[in-house]
Amino acid sequence: MATAQLARQSDVAGSIPSWAKSERSNPLFHAIVGAKLSANKAACAIAASIEADLIAQGWPTGAIYGSESRLADQFGVCRIVLREAVRILESRGTAGMRRGPHGGLVVLAPDLVAVLEAIHRYVTSHRGTDLQGAICREVLHATRVRMDEGRSTATLNAGMIELLDCLRAAVDHYARTGADGRIPMGAAKEGARSRAEQVFRMLIKDLGDTHAHAYRLGSELDLCDRYSADRSALRQAVRVLEFEGIAASVAGRGKGLVTRSAEPTALCQLINCYFASVRVSPADAMSVFKILSVEVVSIAARIATEEQRRDLREAQRILSASADAVSARVMQMAEDCQFAIVPEPLIDILLRCTKGYSSWRSAIRDPDSQVLGVIYRAETMRVISAILDRDPITAATAQAAKVDSLAALI
Repeated sequence: MATAQLARQSDVAGSIPSWAKSERSNPLFHAIVGAKLSANKAACAIAASIEADLIAQGWPTGAIYGSESRLADQFGVCRIVLREAVRILESRGTAGMRRGPHGGLVVLAPDLVAVLEAIHRYVTSHRGTDLQGAICREVLHATRVRMDEGRSTATLNAGMIELLDCLRAAVDHYARTGADGRIPMGAAKEGARSRAEQVFRMLIKDLGDTHAHAYRLGSELDLCDRYSADRSALRQAVRVLEFEGIAASVAGRGKGLVTRSAEPTALCQLINCYFASVRVSPADAMSVFKILSVEVVSIAARIATEEQRRDLREAQRILSASADAVSARVMQMAEDCQFAIVPEPLIDILLRCTKGYSSWRSAIRDPDSQVLGVIYRAETMRVISAILDRDPITAATAQAAKVDSLAALI
């Protein structure tokens, strides 16, 4: 019974309402990052919707987004579900509820260390303790060199540079010290203020001890007893895990809270929240994506295995058959075939978040746009052909031209 309650609880407001598919939604962003939110709970959808709206607004730090009662009415949910959504936002550092007569949901500037923690959780959920390899270091260092070379013509946003420098330093530290080089848990906040946040951090610590997929942490009753928490605090903490896609509550005897390999959407959106809060421009993000992607396709042309080359040929065949009607699904398949050749989750998430950031200000929000498809097909075919020819220089040149063409469009 308790396990089933854990899986059902935040669906008390019914299925996710129409606002989840309203003007706040950004289908181009979801097409670029390659997945939707891992959890379908109402609280998760509300948190994602609020963050998306704030990114689109240019991140009004310090503004009151709305009172608890007004937001509950706006989203058509009870206060219990809304509070779960608020806990998600508070855990990510994007917003927090201020109590009192002039209170409400306050827009916060995400802390860089909290963003780095989230990146760490995502990477470890995919690769265990084997976080960063030689290729990851090569790409990050080459990207930094290219950024320095380009400063004579354009100066990148300081917040963007700081994020990349922190990641590069963490990767270098890891290469020297092994597991000690990981970003320490709890670095973002020395003390968790709410009981739900305390439980979340205890859950994260336990998750850090195992990287097995579909590992069962326990039922709701098991976890309440383990962490000396009431059901409300536990459920709020669980929603945060579900939002990040690191774990999911599964109904049924012998089920409960089960580990997952996180999807990239929630992390990409958090990094985009950080970009918006420190005033990274879409042009800055696209410049970094261009440098990163050029390095990756150049490496891909050198190291692609025969199996990966077969996947590229299949992508090439599908693109050829698509003519100008290239769907978002086909685009994502083609992108995955190219970038998966370099199997580094950290590089993958940086590619997705920098490319996806421009979508929030884009005039094109339809990933199935025919105009987008025409350009994408022609430019991608050139990149794939160069990788198949094992020609790193031509692959890099073709990728740079592709990014410039798509950036001009979106």
